[in-house]
Amino acid sequence: MKKLMKNSISTFLLSYIMVLLIPLLIATAGFQIAFHIVEENLKVTHINMLQRSADTIENELVDIESVALQIASDSTILEMASKKKGDSNYILPALDALDNFTLYLNYRDIDLLDSNKAYIYLKNTDLVLYEKSYYRPDIFRTYLKNWEIDYDGWRQEMDRMDALSSCFRRNGDGFEYVFPFSRQMFGERQGVIVLRIDGDEVARKMEFINDLNSRETYMVEIVDAAGEQLWASHSAEEFPKFSFQELENSYLEKDGMSIIVAKAEKVDLYYVLVLPVKESLSQLRTLKNIVLLLMLAAVAVGAAMALIQAIRKGRPADEALHALAPRGEAPGRYANLGTAVAEIVKRHENVLQEVEKDKITRQKNFFDELLKAEFSTESQLRTSAEKAGVDIDNQFYQTAFIQLFSGNDFSAVDDQTINEIRVLSKLMKEHLRESCGHNVWFHKKNYNSEIAIFAIDNMEEDVFDLIRQTKDWVLEECHIEITSGIGGTCNNLLLIWRSMEEARIALENCTREKPVVSYQAELIKRDEYYFPSIAESKLEESIRCGQWQETKDILALLETENCVNRTLHRRQFIKLNQKFMDILGGAGQKEELQERVLWINEVLMQPEISTQEYFCRLRQLYRKVCSDNVEKKQEQKSRMVEEIKAYIEAHFCESDMGLARVGSEFRVSESYLSTLFKEQSGGNFGDFLETLRIRKACELLQDKTITINEVAEEVGYNSVQTFRRAFKRVKGVSPKEQRERNVE
Repeated sequence: MKKLMKNSISTFLLSYIMVLLIPLLIATAGFQIAFHIVEENLKVTHINMLQRSADTIENELVDIESVALQIASDSTILEMASKKKGDSNYILPALDALDNFTLYLNYRDIDLLDSNKAYIYLKNTDLVLYEKSYYRPDIFRTYLKNWEIDYDGWRQEMDRMDALSSCFRRNGDGFEYVFPFSRQMFGERQGVIVLRIDGDEVARKMEFINDLNSRETYMVEIVDAAGEQLWASHSAEEFPKFSFQELENSYLEKDGMSIIVAKAEKVDLYYVLVLPVKESLSQLRTLKNIVLLLMLAAVAVGAAMALIQAIRKGRPADEALHALAPRGEAPGRYANLGTAVAEIVKRHENVLQEVEKDKITRQKNFFDELLKAEFSTESQLRTSAEKAGVDIDNQFYQTAFIQLFSGNDFSAVDDQTINEIRVLSKLMKEHLRESCGHNVWFHKKNYNSEIAIFAIDNMEEDVFDLIRQTKDWVLEECHIEITSGIGGTCNNLLLIWRSMEEARIALENCTREKPVVSYQAELIKRDEYYFPSIAESKLEESIRCGQWQETKDILALLETENCVNRTLHRRQFIKLNQKFMDILGGAGQKEELQERVLWINEVLMQPEISTQEYFCRLRQLYRKVCSDNVEKKQEQKSRMVEEIKAYIEAHFCESDMGLARVGSEFRVSESYLSTLFKEQSGGNFGDFLETLRIRKACELLQDKTITINEVAEEVGYNSVQTFRRAFKRVKGVSPKEQRERNVE
């Protein structure tokens, strides 16, 4: 034994085995702990995925509530609701109510709102406003039948409208938002707004469902506070029921099921994911078994390698350094293993720094586009803000235009001056952040100017006092003067450019005696018309896109600024009108609307221009243009979808046919293509493609000489298992059963 221990090979062999076994034992214990942590993380991941989907859906449900409130507050709809059977002069109010109801449904970008199934019941006239027309209830019952809604129950509910309250509820084949309304705040209801929710869009918002489709049993459902189911991805018969108290838990196990719950606070709904416990952890347990087998294999291989290395008298550290050294470099550059690991960590730190720089660049681009009013819709704004990591869930905002060295006139600015100003600007911004927390963002306008955007919802001090205190601090600490113009408040980030314009005007009125100035109507030049270039470009874009609400908001702003805050001479008003007409020309509409343009110019020909009448006619003209552009866009979309369908029908048997290929062919993104296809055709892209393939497969199955595998390949499926599942989903039977039916 002593001789064996003195043998150098035995010594190296034992040392290598110890080097191998001790880490393996530690790794085994570590893996057990790690798997437990991963198991918990898997639960947290499911919770987070469900909560993220719940938050996305909740935001759109809140928007649907907002749309219902806007519709219920519309004067034309309220006027129509107050009409009774036999009333005269109801045609114009009825048409206006139809137009406005359609506008409210079409000009809000809410994916969950199924505008094709939204309607209003008017009690006094016993009519239903639906799809640009009015229906008697006995005619409207056809649509109710299609939605699997019991007509008698619906009728009884409408007659007892005083007993209804606004809520989300399940009705027929889906769920809906019900909003009773009347002209008076209290009293008998005159109508009820019903906005149906698109169940397919609910499923699409829950993106994690795609990861569950490979499993045989799972369910995702939405329930209200009373435990009533509003929507479910599958039939709930085979899944357990749970009480209200159980819904308050984020995770529980019941009847062999993992139940994960996310709550939507704003609309008081619960989102529930139900999975079999064994199935939800099956992948993790498979991974456990694989790791154990790999560790046993590692022990066997390691023992053999230890013997070889012992004979060769090598060192394990050498191999580790070879593995850790960068490709193409010799491991000898490291003094030891610790140095190698330190270098690897350093390289990863550089990567993290690059990621942080990229985040700063995205934020800079976001605020640059925001202040230039380049966002067309709120959804586009929110998507860009999310990518930039900017939280915009605030109600009120205010801007300040801050200028350093305001009393100096730099004829030439060298690098040293720019660096000094950069340092001073950073100190000023840090002081402002410390004063108001994370409620302020900055955007550099030029080398010595910053635009500050304040989210003033939760700020204790107002912006004027904060800027004035910062000005005093900069003067005391750095001995430099700053001036600042402060714009008005804004409740919509899409219109933040207005506050910025006001801040610019206020900055122009700063003096040495008054270095901080808030925007007031008295600061403007009352004899010059107001039409900033950013408003001009934004108005032209809104008209071209058919966004009437955006167009109306900008027109209201221009009317207030030019007719309330200013007193324009006739010549200035004619110049202002020319601006409005040029915008129509830019949108390609001026010649088509020549008669309406002359109708507007009639007001300008009067000795005393009636500004109220002018803007009234202008709004009607612009609304007509927006409506025409929406119709043109719908026609273009319809033609495009028909071309897409024709392309799919010509190539559906090719295995690479899918959203990616069609999107590349028609030069649109996959998400836009999916949304457009469903909007115009009423069905999903995948369902359309699958139906064509299964229809062709049915024809091929009539030929007994072709195997099912060959049929699957012939119609574009790469896997016969995928083909079988798709066939059964569409036809309700397997391909084999379908072939046997053909024989019979």
